[in-house]
Amino acid sequence: MMQHGAVLRAAGEVDRFPVVLVEVGGLAEQHLFIACVYSSKTGVWGNLTSTSVQSKGTFTLYFKGMPSVLVGNSLYWLFDGDFVGIVEFNLERHSLAVIEVPLDMFERYSGFTLMRAEDGELSLLSLSGFTAQLWKRNTITDGVPSWGIVRTVELDKLLSLDSEGYVTTHGFAEDNNLVILRVNINIISTVQIESLQFKKVSDNSKWYYYPFESVYAADYATSSFP
Repeated sequence: MMQHGAVLRAAGEVDRFPVVLVEVGGLAEQHLFIACVYSSKTGVWGNLTSTSVQSKGTFTLYFKGMPSVLVGNSLYWLFDGDFVGIVEFNLERHSLAVIEVPLDMFERYSGFTLMRAEDGELSLLSLSGFTAQLWKRNTITDGVPSWGIVRTVELDKLLSLDSEGYVTTHGFAEDNNLVILRVNINIISTVQIESLQFKKVSDNSKWYYYPFESVYAADYATSSFP
């Protein structure tokens, strides 16, 4: 079983928080997703919620090494393996759903990052070479969901890269709409989606980064720092 999770904190709630844990495992003919919510208020884990999808041959799915994204009342995680897709956990209904990424998207692009679009809807950032494209999930007339490109960014021009450079995505900081990028072998940078502002964050050779956005009390910060 592969696991992922998220810790949430509502505005104004300092000491109380829910923890959402999701797991995925492979069975002979299907993949099973399981979720459970822990409440720090009661100190109790809730009931298990599950959903399953048909296996497509390898019986293996794993979560990508990126944090979840909160869009509306749902958390989303990106997974890979037997096929590429997104698992959704609805925080109000405590229900799970699986959203498949179209196969042609997976074959043409080398990396995906889940993110929240400018209008607050779920979106995907795909990367192929130096070209980044923002996809949005739509619903066509027969009710079948589809994905469409809404924006294209040439990163080599934005970041002034030469032909031998490369870029990979490493996550998304949702509060500020920042995409975390690895540029070449050792430079970590961020790009603000709306303004396309680029900022270099680090130039060391660490391989794993986790976007973390913190909060603090204004009166404490004022009294603690000059």
